[in-house]
Amino acid sequence: MTGTFDTHSEDQTRVLASQLAATLVPGAVLLLSGDLGAGKTAFVRGLARGLGADPDEVASPTFVLLTAYRGRLTLHHADLYRLRGDGDE
Repeated sequence: MTGTFDTHSEDQTRVLASQLAATLVPGAVLLLSGDLGAGKTAFVRGLARGLGADPDEVASPTFVLLTAYRGRLTLHHADLYRLRGDGDE
């Protein structure tokens, strides 16, 4: 799955991510970057569904930096927005 994809709803975002999940192999890394409300968590829910994990367990990790969801591949959902990158964290 290659190219540029535009989605216009949470449902479309979840479906796209679910389709992408079918192409992932162990060690694959995806970086999601966007403003609050951009759809990053919806995308991760779609990945979870596509990997056989429960998408209802996926939440925006407000107080947890890393959450793992078990499926065909383990989905590690990291939220790094609070890390400043100055070496203190």
